[in-house]
Amino acid sequence: MKKNVYKVQLFYGFPVEQDNNGKYFCSNDQVKLSVWRTGKHSTGHFQQIGQLFLTENNFFVVILKVEDINFNKRHAYTPLARFLNKKIDDSELNRLRKIIGVNQSKLGCRIIF
Repeated sequence: MKKNVYKVQLFYGFPVEQDNNGKYFCSNDQVKLSVWRTGKHSTGHFQQIGQLFLTENNFFVVILKVEDINFNKRHAYTPLARFLNKKIDDSELNRLRKIIGVNQSKLGCRIIF
């Protein structure tokens, strides 16, 4: 890679909230899948689907899909702040996958897990 060029990935996900038990959940079944990217100053590392990251506006987001993009196309997407070492429960992840399955035609893309 050239100097100052780094790997850029897109992360598709939903904003989530934390309940009184410390578990993360998506509070709305009609959510829109949003996209963020890694930035030069993003910290941490992507580990798995279901992992959480923090946006620059301090929102928690669950990762549902990842894809690589060319470095020169990165400016079309908002960078994420940092990856967290937290993930949502498998039951909540499966629930979100079902929501995506129902709404794939509205997304304009096909999500593959």
